[in-house]
Amino acid sequence: MRYKDNMNLNQLKYISVTAEELNISKAAEKLYISQPSLSKSIKQLEEEIGAQIFTRKPFRLTYAGEIFVNWANNVLVSYRQVGQRISDIVKEKDIKLTIGMSPYRGTFLLPEIAAKFKEEYPDCNLIIEEHPANILHKMLDDEKIDLMLDIPYGGSSTYESIVVAKEKILLGIPGEWNYEKSSADLCDFKEKQFILLTESQFIGQLGRKLCRQCGFSPKIFMECHNIETVCSLVKKGLGVSFIPEIFIKNQENIHNMKCLPIDRFYPEREIAVIYNKNNYLPKAAYRLIEILRESF
Repeated sequence: MRYKDNMNLNQLKYISVTAEELNISKAAEKLYISQPSLSKSIKQLEEEIGAQIFTRKPFRLTYAGEIFVNWANNVLVSYRQVGQRISDIVKEKDIKLTIGMSPYRGTFLLPEIAAKFKEEYPDCNLIIEEHPANILHKMLDDEKIDLMLDIPYGGSSTYESIVVAKEKILLGIPGEWNYEKSSADLCDFKEKQFILLTESQFIGQLGRKLCRQCGFSPKIFMECHNIETVCSLVKKGLGVSFIPEIFIKNQENIHNMKCLPIDRFYPEREIAVIYNKNNYLPKAAYRLIEILRESF
């Protein structure tokens, strides 16, 4: 490759985002620059390195482009980590932390967490990415988030999982069913309809397993990806479901729905803060983990 002195971080960022989107218009919009400016920057960089990074029709990464983008991403990550280290030295100013969590956790945990954290780190830019767990895991793998709040990350020596809480899983029952027991016996519901999260989600897997252990397969009325949708359907009297404890901490969410511990099983799950052990975390990140523990 033939390097010139004017290659800069902006160019690397432009290439990285364009490679991610594989669409000039979408990349330009994401980068807040015009499409012609982005196209010109890519062409200039290709001239500098003496190789084509993208084919145009169709718009794809070339083999040389794949090698260059991988290098560019490593440079950008290194630059960000150096910036974090320097921010720690300079009285922890201008720190940016990106946290990934599911939307329902953000709704109920974020106000308290953010308020406490901002008292101690008013200059820290705290960014929250709210997505389903599978998307957050991909973002963690791609180093687009610093910390993730989810069940412990297994199967990899790259990631550290710090357990901050254990969360009970309850059975949500429509209020109009007038279920009178103080704890729910799943066998009472083997002829009833269930509204479950998908099998790719922890609570969806758990619910099906508990029903099988009680000797029946749940009659699934509907599968959902979103716990808010599940609760709405339960409150309408359309079926029972398995609900994480944190979701019903807000009293508004249990209107028209009774949430009970599950007799004989009393299931729970660990909630952990997950991060890449190979990446530098500023002191503020460790304090944020402590605040999460306190909040739970």
